[in-house]
Amino acid sequence: MSSLQCTSCGAPVEIVNRFSKVIVCNYCGTHLKVKENSLDEMGRYPKLADYPSIFRVGSKGTILGRPFRALGRMRYKSQGWHYDEWFIDYDGDSAWFCEDDGTYTIYFDMFEAVEVPDVNSLKAGQNIEIGDKRVMVKEIGTAKIESGEGELLYYLEPGTEVTFIDGVAEGKKVSIEYSENEVEVFTGRPLLRRDIAIEE
Repeated sequence: MSSLQCTSCGAPVEIVNRFSKVIVCNYCGTHLKVKENSLDEMGRYPKLADYPSIFRVGSKGTILGRPFRALGRMRYKSQGWHYDEWFIDYDGDSAWFCEDDGTYTIYFDMFEAVEVPDVNSLKAGQNIEIGDKRVMVKEIGTAKIESGEGELLYYLEPGTEVTFIDGVAEGKKVSIEYSENEVEVFTGRPLLRRDIAIEE
């Protein structure tokens, strides 16, 4: 845990997770890239609208009986809908908690160094090979990053458009996100509200 100052407004900025790559100043909304002993200003963006969520930055509790702490979130938005991806410390590991219109999924694994098909060649219902996994594509869509808050491990600048694929492999959910510079592939599982206990 370290404490620095926002390069824009001078407010104190506390970094909880040593793997965080970006932190958003809670006072002025400036997005700051985390370096070893300093912060680099990346830009100031509007704060997230206060849509209902079961979490807030700093929320603690358990998911599936294991302790977690919500460190930050990015909001994805498209026409008429949005969803939030929370970066959480999950019992000492990094994980992502997706909150989408009252449904919840936790992603805690990532395929690394695998070939991913060109999204333009894919369609819903198709089976694709990713690493040693056979993935059935359930949905393909696009969204833009609206903004973020708190600490973030995986970061895209607000306004960035991403194409996403939701799929299933070996009984697990698979999420693939294509942006201009990279492709991220995660696996996880759906949750029921009763799987999540939040400390008051």
